[in-house]
Amino acid sequence: MNARLKILHLEDNPLDAELVEAKLTADELACDITRVATQKDFSEALNAQSFDLILSDYALPGFDGLSALKLARAQRPDTPYVFVSGTMGEEAAVESLKSGAADYVLKDRLARLAAAIRRVVRESVARTRHALALERIQEQAALLDEAQDAIFVCDAEGCIQYWNKSAQRIYGWNPNEAVGQPISQLFDDASERLSTVLRKTLQAGRWTGELRQSTRSGSEVIMQSRWTLLRDSLGQPKSAMAINTDVTERKALEAQFLRAQRMQTVGVLMGGLAHDLGNMLVPVLVGVELLRSGATKTDRDTLLDTMEASTRRSNEMIKQILSFSRGVGGETVLLEIEPLIAEMRQLVIETFPRAIELETRVAVPVNPVNGNSTQLHQVLLNLCINARDAMPSGGILRIEAGNIELRQKATDWYPEPVTGPYVVLTVTDTGYGMSPEVLSNIFEPFFTTKKVGRGTGLGLSTVQAIVKNHDGFAEVTSEPAKGTCFKVYLPAAERDA
Repeated sequence: MNARLKILHLEDNPLDAELVEAKLTADELACDITRVATQKDFSEALNAQSFDLILSDYALPGFDGLSALKLARAQRPDTPYVFVSGTMGEEAAVESLKSGAADYVLKDRLARLAAAIRRVVRESVARTRHALALERIQEQAALLDEAQDAIFVCDAEGCIQYWNKSAQRIYGWNPNEAVGQPISQLFDDASERLSTVLRKTLQAGRWTGELRQSTRSGSEVIMQSRWTLLRDSLGQPKSAMAINTDVTERKALEAQFLRAQRMQTVGVLMGGLAHDLGNMLVPVLVGVELLRSGATKTDRDTLLDTMEASTRRSNEMIKQILSFSRGVGGETVLLEIEPLIAEMRQLVIETFPRAIELETRVAVPVNPVNGNSTQLHQVLLNLCINARDAMPSGGILRIEAGNIELRQKATDWYPEPVTGPYVVLTVTDTGYGMSPEVLSNIFEPFFTTKKVGRGTGLGLSTVQAIVKNHDGFAEVTSEPAKGTCFKVYLPAAERDA
């Protein structure tokens, strides 16, 4: 208690007032005392300024202590009130405490006055701080209820502690039904996933990702979920706050756009695909003619083997194209990178011009990622098609995958530097490259340097949207006549059992 206390003293006897002030000074209680003696002066003083404490006699001429207490409670309800009286009996003391007095001290026992004042002021400050904290909490809760996102808080065991109005609107449970329930009961279809998310939040301090959840009515919603660790006053992990944005409709529209862009990509591939399918049908047609002309048994077996191999290869190529165009494997799962690169290698070999030499380099083992296989396939294919178009006379196309540990890496895709384990996918070509002016616009929708009919300018904007949805980012380096290098960084995932 370092600051000087401002005390209003209601006392009609000047000698008693001087005695109180002398006692407080002797006890080294720093204070400035304003003395009043009448009801009128007392009321005016309360209106004129605020005080840290009110001291009051109990028996006053024409104005009793309880009336003064009632007046103080009406004008300054938060200011602590202490009676200092020589005529106060036990019943009056009890009545004063019931009416709101903080304490009472008899004039013949002023030795305890300074201690009583220190305690009362200390408790008043604590109450004020608590009231302010409670007010802030109520204001924050009101703001959270106005948010469009579903916001809830659960403790370290996964028990719901807070549930806002948007959570009720989206999921269907009201706060009375949700608070106190384990998340495993509310979201029993995703309880294992949520337990993992909570564990990672408590360990790492935050978690961001996409969750598929069921509402009370049984309908599925897709949530862009952000979890943050909350700590107690000692800095220990206490609970986790989840902010979930409903992106179900956006995902549906996004899926339609991505499929349309996939179909455009399939159209781009059809030239090379039709040529290869024609080549693969030649052995079948020739074999049929030879079989009709009466080939020997040995020749028949050889011809049938050749025809079967050619037909199977044609079938695999068509199935791969259909799988890509339909978007098979559309959910976000723990995804291994090696099979993705192998599929892309096969597709490039079968559909790209022979003048383009393909190289693939995969650092084994590559960490998995939480990803959508069709969308990441689309990213690589779009980048490979751009590389193909940049090498009309042929060249080298290189596809690489590896692990990297980032340390405060700056990128335009995020406001803060990025740190942590990542998987980097690299597509490099030896084509004609890009100027700085072109490079600065490549991710803009409908921006293209290709001739009319050769491209819509949506390929790289699609790449950007997919990479952002995977919480990743990309880098591009290019110089005219020196080729282009795209690097796509995706957060590495734990290889769970």
